[in-house]
Amino acid sequence: MKIRRKLLIAFSIYMILALIPAVFAYRELQTLKKRLKPVEAAADITNSYLELRKNEKTFLLFKDRDTLQLLKKQISMLNGSLDDIESDILREIGSTNYASLRQAIASYDIAVQKLAENFKTEQFTINMLTEIGRRIEKVLSNSDLQTFLVLRRHEKNLIIQHDSSTFNIFMQTYSLLKSSASTDLSRYAASAEKLFAVYRDAKLLEEELRTSASIIQTYTDTILQGEREDIDSLLKISMNLLMASLAIVIVIGALINARLAATIAAPIKEIRKFAERVAGGDFSQTLEVKGSQEFVSLADALNQMSVKLKDTVSSLELAIRNLHDKQGQLVEAEKLASLGRLAAGVAHEINNPLAIINEKAGLMQDLLVMSADFEQKQNIIDQIEGITGSVNRCRTITHRLLGFARRMDITIEPLNLNEAIRETIEFLKSDILTKSAHLDLNFAEDLPEIRSDKIQLEQVFLNLIKNAVDAIATGGEIAITTSRKDEEAVQVFISDNGAGIPKDKLNHIFEPFFTTKERGKGTGLGLFVSHAILRKLGSGIHVQSEAGKGTTFILDIPIKPSLPKESTA
Repeated sequence: MKIRRKLLIAFSIYMILALIPAVFAYRELQTLKKRLKPVEAAADITNSYLELRKNEKTFLLFKDRDTLQLLKKQISMLNGSLDDIESDILREIGSTNYASLRQAIASYDIAVQKLAENFKTEQFTINMLTEIGRRIEKVLSNSDLQTFLVLRRHEKNLIIQHDSSTFNIFMQTYSLLKSSASTDLSRYAASAEKLFAVYRDAKLLEEELRTSASIIQTYTDTILQGEREDIDSLLKISMNLLMASLAIVIVIGALINARLAATIAAPIKEIRKFAERVAGGDFSQTLEVKGSQEFVSLADALNQMSVKLKDTVSSLELAIRNLHDKQGQLVEAEKLASLGRLAAGVAHEINNPLAIINEKAGLMQDLLVMSADFEQKQNIIDQIEGITGSVNRCRTITHRLLGFARRMDITIEPLNLNEAIRETIEFLKSDILTKSAHLDLNFAEDLPEIRSDKIQLEQVFLNLIKNAVDAIATGGEIAITTSRKDEEAVQVFISDNGAGIPKDKLNHIFEPFFTTKERGKGTGLGLFVSHAILRKLGSGIHVQSEAGKGTTFILDIPIKPSLPKESTA
């Protein structure tokens, strides 16, 4: 039997049983009817009060004119309901309390009107404060602007929180701008003080509103309670007549409910438990319901919903993780941009004195060559040549710094991969000698000439070889091997016998600012920059490492890279 038919039969039985006590109660209901008007009026008063409080909360939340008009209308309706049963109210609470009730309603009405005016002043003051703040931001600069931006954040906190501690923090921050005080700043502070005063007045008015409402509630509850007590005395007689009939209804109803529980309540209970598990994030179980076809169909639909919801939650979690990753990448990109600008500035500042030193050293060398021989002449010439060599070495370093800072586009040119690696090794010669490292070069002599960006490739080699030097102990080994991978690419292997990279850190080594070196010995940018450069050049990089057995970086470099047209120069 379908659920609808079961319910119809059960309700029909209930209706028939309900007619039995209805016959006995009819006479008493006629008597109660005469007393319904005052009770309904008292209930209207209570309902009007509840609607009044609900609209009060809406008004305090949204502060709009429509809610204000609705609130005023509810006050008028409350007064009208009191007028309808004034004689009954006087009998219940007395003339003195009735006058107090009227006064409380009048006070509530006045407080509402004052709050409405206060909210207008608040909005006007907020608009003025915001406008002045925007004007001040346009004229301030440097540290004053930074301080004022902090002050603007405290301004927003004050608008949201309305409390004195936020206002005090605002004024303390404002005092830091006294040295550059202006008319607009003074007006800005005065507006903030006025806004705080408005909030303080609003708090007092809200307290007055609640006090008046509490008085109104006390009297309305008393009125309703008195009317209910009158009705209760009449209901006792009717209840005695109904008890016998209700006993029969309860017994039969219990039997019907027991039957319905077996066929309806039990499946609903299972469905509720399943819904609670799904709401708690448990998608591991499926719902199995036995009974009518309607519940079976509902169970199937809920199981499908659970599967789709699980997929949706997984997708959402993945999207959130991706969003966090993108945010982190944006932050690190900004850090890298700042680092590039710093490198460019340092390189430019160093290049100028280097040029002067080189010019003076060359002039001194020319003068010595043209002068007559004297003791230590050749020694001085050799020393000057040492100065010139050191200047050229410094110039090479600054050019590489400028290349790192400036080279955003790719410049494709023919190059010999082995020669590029040798030039990079020359740059790191002092680091290799300091570690007494054994350098094993296994270059394939039949490598074809490749087309790529020489400067950026050398930057990659520099980072990877420097990491290898840092990873090995004194007297350690570094091996660099080149070979042809296939017709389209060559490979470079850079290996060391250092401490290796722990397995749990391998997935993070290409992340910006992640380093396995000791604190203060690494920036965490080398591998990140190298990975970005190789990807931009159409190349690839992957790593093989085992703790205690060293590390090998493998570079796959195309012979003729396929790059976007706008990326080449």
